Order: sequence, then C-alpha cells, then structure tokens
Amino acid sequence: MDFIKRHWSTLILITAIAAYIGISMGSNQCPMCIASNWILGNEEETGRSGNSASIIGETEAPTWQVATLEGEELSSINAVGKVCVLVYWASWCAPCREEIPSLIALRKEFPNGDLVIIGISLDENSKSIDSFVESYGINYSIARNNDSLDEAFGHVRYIPTIVVLGKEGKVQQRYTGLVGHEVIRNQIETLLAENV
Repeated sequence: MDFIKRHWSTLILITAIAAYIGISMGSNQCPMCIASNWILGNEEETGRSGNSASIIGETEAPTWQVATLEGEELSSINAVGKVCVLVYWASWCAPCREEIPSLIALRKEFPNGDLVIIGISLDENSKSIDSFVESYGINYSIARNNDSLDEAFGHVRYIPTIVVLGKEGKVQQRYTGLVGHEVIRNQIETLLAENV
C-alpha cells in the first residue's frame, strides 16, 4: 500500500497512456483493470478464458429488484425457480459489446420460463441506451443499475461482470471479464438440472 501512495501519479500516467494507445496487454480487460489487479493483486481465481471467476457460498439468497427499459418489474421473488444471469455492462465497454452475441444466443437456447437474463447497464442515467439495444438486436431484458442491486451483489468495479444465480436465488458464480459461451451455457444447464 505504501508503494501505491508513493507512486500514484506514475501509475495513473501509465494507465492513461495504455488506455490512449489501446494496449490491453494480452487481456480482455481494460488497462485500468489490469493495472489495479497487478498492483493490488488478483484475489480471485483466474479462469481459462482470461476472466476471473469466484464461487460464492451464501447461506441466504440476496433480495433485489429492477425495472427494465420496457417497464417490467423483475426481482429476486419472481426469479425463484429459474436460473438468473445478471450481466453488468456499459455501451462504451468493448469487451461488453463482444459478449452480447453470446448472451443473445443463450436467450434463444433456453426457454424464458427457465432462464432470466438481465443486462445491468452502468451507463450514465442521462444517456439513452434504447438505440444501442435496438442496433445490437438484444433479446434479453435490460435494466439500469440501482441501489437494490448494489446492496444485493456489492458495487461492481470491473465490467463485464456476470453474476449467476441458482433456482433458489443464491449466487452460484461471479465472473469478471469475458466468459466463453460454453462456460456460461454449461453452468446454466447444470443449475437447471438441479432440484430445488
């Protein structure tokens, strides 16, 4: 921590330069994410696809609620009995945009009654994301982040972040960075096969 205090301005400069020239250092994360992980140490397990994955062992299911762009109310209550995938993203995030086709494919593969996919936008509230959603052909629910989600799952520092909830509403997996389509699909299939 002492190192960070002494060299904070240099670290910011290096991160800014990396962001400006688009160096991702062989990763799918943003340069700021890479720099902070390197400095602070990555405490999470790194998956094969370069993403971070952590399994959360909770005793209780978190309570949350969101309103989608279409005005539909989704919550932990009406998601019980279904597998729920919450995807934190922003329209300006390149890895987030890269993951959208995989999520669209998942929505097509699994019936709506079994799987809930919610894209949680971290874009500024004043920014309209309707045209973005339409241009990408997003077929899953989109909502904006809110206090309820922050209380349930904590403040998300890096995007994309995917939180997978089992049928009981408990967090089963939390991924940071791009996750392969097969990884998420296999996780969903496993959770759907479980009896509650």
